[in-house]
Amino acid sequence: MRTCLRTCTCLLLALSACSTAATPDGDDLAPDAAPADPDPDLDPESAAAGCVDVDDAAALVVGTAAAADDHALVLPATAASATRWGTPGNEALVLDVSTPQRFIGHLILHQGNVRHDYGMHLGALAAGEQVRVRVSTLSAAGAIRKACVGPGTLTPAAALPTGEGLVHAPIYRWPIQKRFDDVPLALGWSAARKAYQTVFTNENGGTVANCGGGASGVQAEIARWGRAADIEGSFSYGGTSPRWGRCTGSVAFTDVQPRLEGAHPILYYGDGHNRLFEHRGGYGQTCGSGGAEKADGNLDGWNTNSPGTSLADDAGRVIVLRPLPVALDALGYAQFGGRREALIDRTAPWLYRLTAHELARQNSVDDSKVLGMARYLYVDVRVDDVGGSGDSYCSLNVGGGFKLRALAGATVIDGPQITADYASAGAHDYKRVAIPLPAGITAADITGFRFDAYDDDGIYLTALGDAFIPKLDGTNGATLDYVRKGEKPLTYYVDDDRSSCVNNANTDGPGGTAYTCTGSFVDVPK
Repeated sequence: MRTCLRTCTCLLLALSACSTAATPDGDDLAPDAAPADPDPDLDPESAAAGCVDVDDAAALVVGTAAAADDHALVLPATAASATRWGTPGNEALVLDVSTPQRFIGHLILHQGNVRHDYGMHLGALAAGEQVRVRVSTLSAAGAIRKACVGPGTLTPAAALPTGEGLVHAPIYRWPIQKRFDDVPLALGWSAARKAYQTVFTNENGGTVANCGGGASGVQAEIARWGRAADIEGSFSYGGTSPRWGRCTGSVAFTDVQPRLEGAHPILYYGDGHNRLFEHRGGYGQTCGSGGAEKADGNLDGWNTNSPGTSLADDAGRVIVLRPLPVALDALGYAQFGGRREALIDRTAPWLYRLTAHELARQNSVDDSKVLGMARYLYVDVRVDDVGGSGDSYCSLNVGGGFKLRALAGATVIDGPQITADYASAGAHDYKRVAIPLPAGITAADITGFRFDAYDDDGIYLTALGDAFIPKLDGTNGATLDYVRKGEKPLTYYVDDDRSSCVNNANTDGPGGTAYTCTGSFVDVPK
């Protein structure tokens, strides 16, 4: 019997999550039909793990703080019915989390009736303070109001290597209308940068709206950023003043300070780019009313029919999410900001499935511009001096940059053209590329990669990183089928005309290394 319990000693892989499930045949990224029939039977793992039933009638104590401190909660939980993120009205069960002294927030049980370790930061607890859960009224209408939860694990910040990140972690207040849409479910924290990167399940506005919406907009999003989920720098607390990602731009607390709970900023949904505001009154107003900003139309209680913007007025209008921070620096983020992409891969691969379900729910998957989840090969390359501008799907012109192609034996599979606009402005960094795959191609078929420069000034290719294809796992989960994993250092200078090469080498790149001049492209075995 597999289990995700392990007494939660991994604390979600140093505060990340895990789940296990079998993969049913035929469960692919097609638009969802009617809600699945609820199944009241819990999976065998839950029955064997000593969990306890909770419903919407009474709260259940899942942990008691042993000392006064900020705390992390890891709670194994299994919903009583087979919820499915892509099915309107049956997306997920939600738990209310509280103590006798205060309401803390919500946990979205996005993995349905598959046992999963869910994490959240709780803020400051007094010694002896009890943490309780009950099924929330914010649960999807089609979900049975019952779950089997626990045993829970409460860990004080002082006992965690990520304790500093726990103490400052942001709190998100999202519209209840969007509790299963564009929601912030994963959070990365950098000790070196004293900053957070937030992962949202999707982005209704921003690039998607600006590039035509629907499949056209999502195609541009995936081509530019190498994903359909959204990652945003939400908050940093280093330097002379903390800063946060307000919809008007990054601002210091000295200019606009959001509400605080201890050292935790309370951040509200601001616009369709998943940028933020200091209360509910930003959406559709200060944050903009264009299609990319007001992508969800009018939101009752936010830009219409709002009784006010006080914290007390939030009642019944927000879902409160407190994702548990995961260490980013171990992924290489301290040196290369592009490594934030690995936050999803290494700690929350199920996000690929939730995003895929969300796109299907929004009718953005057409099997032409946007493919099913398992039809994308994700590859990290580290590059320097990328030039050019624009992209192939949503720009009047595109020029320069590079294309990364996958090699499957003699078959060459095209990737999108990547320019400096979407590659850290040309700085030395990792870039995630999503390559659409022909039907039937698997990770085992990929033999290597072709890096093709479109930039007359040449591009330094300094490493090949992770490469993988997401695979279905149960109803709401995903696993990653790796073509390769880890960093493979490279020293290539890819230049159409070799104009800056001497004796077939260029020494002007990162570290002063002698980079081999390859001409317009280079093939790299996996």
